[in-house]
Amino acid sequence: MSPRPAHKNSRRASVLIIVLWVAFGLVSITLYFAHAMILELKAADNRAAGLEADQAIEGAALYVSNVLANRINMMTIPSVGNFRADGVKIGDAKFWIIGRDTNDLQSSSQSDTPFWGLVDEASKVNLNYTVATNLQNLPQMTSSTSAAMYDWQNSSTTPSTDGAKSETYNGLQPPYNSKNAPYETPEELRLVYGMTLDLLYGEDANMNGILDPNENDGLKLPPYDNQDGMLDPGVLEYVTTWSHETTVGTNGITRVVVTNLTAVQSLISSNFPSLAQYLTPFTGGAATGGGGGGRGGGGGAAGAATAASAPTSVLDFYMRSKMPETDFQEIEPYLVNPSLAGMININDATATALACVPGIGYTMGQQVLTYRQSNPPQVPSITWLVNALNNNQANLEAAGPYVTPYSFQFAADVVAVGHQNRGYRRVRFVFDCSSGTPLIVYRQDLTYLGWPLGKKLHDQLLAQNVK
Repeated sequence: MSPRPAHKNSRRASVLIIVLWVAFGLVSITLYFAHAMILELKAADNRAAGLEADQAIEGAALYVSNVLANRINMMTIPSVGNFRADGVKIGDAKFWIIGRDTNDLQSSSQSDTPFWGLVDEASKVNLNYTVATNLQNLPQMTSSTSAAMYDWQNSSTTPSTDGAKSETYNGLQPPYNSKNAPYETPEELRLVYGMTLDLLYGEDANMNGILDPNENDGLKLPPYDNQDGMLDPGVLEYVTTWSHETTVGTNGITRVVVTNLTAVQSLISSNFPSLAQYLTPFTGGAATGGGGGGRGGGGGAAGAATAASAPTSVLDFYMRSKMPETDFQEIEPYLVNPSLAGMININDATATALACVPGIGYTMGQQVLTYRQSNPPQVPSITWLVNALNNNQANLEAAGPYVTPYSFQFAADVVAVGHQNRGYRRVRFVFDCSSGTPLIVYRQDLTYLGWPLGKKLHDQLLAQNVK
């Protein structure tokens, strides 16, 4: 047999190479599209997890609304022991509600997981009802910055001492005017002259109330911190714009302004006739009541009536009436200060917030908090403040118009993830219960701040995904 021609063998080899290249190309295209499909499936799965987290956020808002609506006493603070606020499951998603331990803010901030629960807005300083001298007790505050904070909401066009009005703001780039009207949200402070991000947020860059690794590493990662192992919150931790009360209290009861003696007399004669004797300091007679029992015993000892006059606050009424503490606490829910807005709930305020109350101030803020920790109020009341301030009449009279034992506005900082702990979302809600029905009055997306639940919980969730 004669050998095959060389050109035929060469042609067949070329065809084989072409076929191999075509096969290689087809395989490459197949792998490319397969990889693209895998990425698309993962992206679709992440989008689905994100949608689940979004729905969990909405479910959490409804959940919080029901927690607030179902309180036995609409004027009390919801206890974290009465509802769940961590890892609450909704289908394949779950959510957490980040709160604050206002009794021990510094200790809870050193934890590796946040404190769970709602945040009482009345435990904070209301920017629209606080003067510059009291704002100076906020963290790292200067007289010029506190004056500028006050001037921003003050309707006057003339700056206060060290303050700032439109003339100052017009010199900035870009220029703008001073608002000269009440703050709508605390975040509006970013527009105030002299306010910096470090002053606003402190070391708590993601506003979760705990010291994260990047908040204790000096200059390595933002924010700047002093690397002392302690979290130093910024101004935003202590201020609000939503605290106000109502003249309609629990179960629809009508509350009377304590300075209206006619209304107070009518309230007591109709509902508490045995307490009528304690009205004499306000109606021209001699005070006949005595004593006072329990933790606030001797409540009237801080100030005996020297002349017939209307009380200036609920606390003033308690002191001058010399009413026993337990009796006063029966009528206390029916009384309200002349100003319904901006009062601080002394039963839930931090030492810093208490320091911004006239009559308490920087020197006694921690003293009041320490007393409250040692003598926790059994019912919402202001009576214990008398002993906490050592029965100092001047301090108590100054503090009276600015303090309350009740709260009607609460914030829920909700974090949610979808299935397989993906699709992270974070939204902060503010609920107003002053109408009797919890209403969402503010909603802020905080997802951009990054993971807020601490490294320990992050690692736990990651481990669950690996299994």
